[in-house]
Amino acid sequence: MSLIEQLGLTAPIVQAPMAGVSTPAMAAAVSNAGALGSIAVGATDAAGAGRMIAETRALTDRPFNVNLFVHAAPRRDEGAEAAWLQALTPSFAAFGAAPPALLNAPYRSFADDDAMLARLVADAPWSASTSACRMESVSGR
Repeated sequence: MSLIEQLGLTAPIVQAPMAGVSTPAMAAAVSNAGALGSIAVGATDAAGAGRMIAETRALTDRPFNVNLFVHAAPRRDEGAEAAWLQALTPSFAAFGAAPPALLNAPYRSFADDDAMLARLVADAPWSASTSACRMESVSGR
């Protein structure tokens, strides 16, 4: 049986999760239309993910995807960061803006987020391909 059949999809479409743009309402509408809707929880914390999952579930009884960011945490290199900021200063100035004082990672990785793991386990069943590696690594918990 194919994944499309297992999920009961009538359209072989997966909505892109699009962190910061997609919403539970969008994911539910896509799922209700027969495709696989997606919510992006990589840009929020565990509590926010829980709210998004609950809101999506309130709007559909169909399957939907939960998407996360799983990446190695960046290592700080103050010299390289200062060089990038200096090199980009003219570009910021061209738009009347100042560069940030320092560079920060925009999103926390699921690989380092035990609270998100606990939230997703509590809200199961769910499916997210990017989290499979994390689930395997903590299967002993």
